[in-house]
Amino acid sequence: MVVALDSAPYLLKNERTELTDNRSDNERNILNLIRQHKALPKATLSKLTGLSAQSATVIIKKLEASGLVKPLAPIKGGIGQPKIPFGLNPEGAFGIGLKVGRRNYEMTLIDLEGNVRATRYESVSYPTTAGFLTFASNAFHEIVKSLNDIQRLRIRGVGVAMPFAIWNWPIETGAPEATLAQWQQFDIKSELERVLSLPVFVKNDTAAACSAEMTFGNSQQWENYLYVFVGTFLGGAVVINNSLLSGRTGNAGAIGSLPFFEGQERKQLINQSSLYLLEQSLNTKGEQGKKVYDSTSPWHFHEASIIEWVSGAAKGLAHAAQCAMSLLDLDGVIVDGAIPPEIKESLIVQTQEAMFALDMRGIASTSICSGTVGANAQSIGSAILPLLANYY
Repeated sequence: MVVALDSAPYLLKNERTELTDNRSDNERNILNLIRQHKALPKATLSKLTGLSAQSATVIIKKLEASGLVKPLAPIKGGIGQPKIPFGLNPEGAFGIGLKVGRRNYEMTLIDLEGNVRATRYESVSYPTTAGFLTFASNAFHEIVKSLNDIQRLRIRGVGVAMPFAIWNWPIETGAPEATLAQWQQFDIKSELERVLSLPVFVKNDTAAACSAEMTFGNSQQWENYLYVFVGTFLGGAVVINNSLLSGRTGNAGAIGSLPFFEGQERKQLINQSSLYLLEQSLNTKGEQGKKVYDSTSPWHFHEASIIEWVSGAAKGLAHAAQCAMSLLDLDGVIVDGAIPPEIKESLIVQTQEAMFALDMRGIASTSICSGTVGANAQSIGSAILPLLANYY
């Protein structure tokens, strides 16, 4: 039973179990194939999965009865009856994502096909635990107002994408050290589950963005690659055999912490290829540097600052690519970020050029390509986490 939105939580506690919809391996396999191919008839699903025609039919009927898939227009032509393909039913399930950024919060609602249904956004000078919880509660109640009673019951949870150990960079963030330190003791999963009464799934922000690229992007169809997201801070993730490599603490691919040498100066890659550096540069030129986070439409800032930042960031990305290729012999590197498309393309070109200046002897040549999800990859990646947990 759904209760009024102005009460918290919006679902009664004894309905919490209905939010879980874990599917069998065969059901997940079929849902994944339909997602990848957009639509498939039962005969093709049987062939691709190795299931008998009868077993595939039983599973499809079960998924259809659950509202997760739906029959599409018959495929005419050929011998016999027209084949009926099945596609995902976008209304079958919903995921909510929360991005904790160093300069903003964002909540995103997506359906089972990955279509963005609603978003809420708030710019901040730096993230605070209290401010985040207030945003999460307000944004959630605004977003669910756009859904009917049945759709609300099909929300499968809240995914959170956030920088791990966010308290380690107070100077770069420009935040009081004591304020960021509050995140160290903040149990974000428990707090959000208390406030929203939904299952919560937490992932490193760049790993979440990489999940979005794996699910909705990777037009190169690589199986092994380094994923790079250029945001306020630089982040990375690693995909091996089409699976996200999490590592012992869920922070594998944290290229921002790689050491980087600029002459005699030793620093981390975060201090070479992150957007906060452009923000600071623009501030010194009398511009409002924080506006670089407000939009990914073409930038109209101090041109020399942009050129200098792209050049410096490219050197850092080339170093990260060299390290990744020498260690893992990957198919290539995918670069995405909260930056305008033309800036991203320039960054990719200059990164490739910067690699020509490196000593790459003994390392295979490297392809560097653009991510296809774009600036909202972290937000979409967080929203897909509940769907991945239940269906894929």
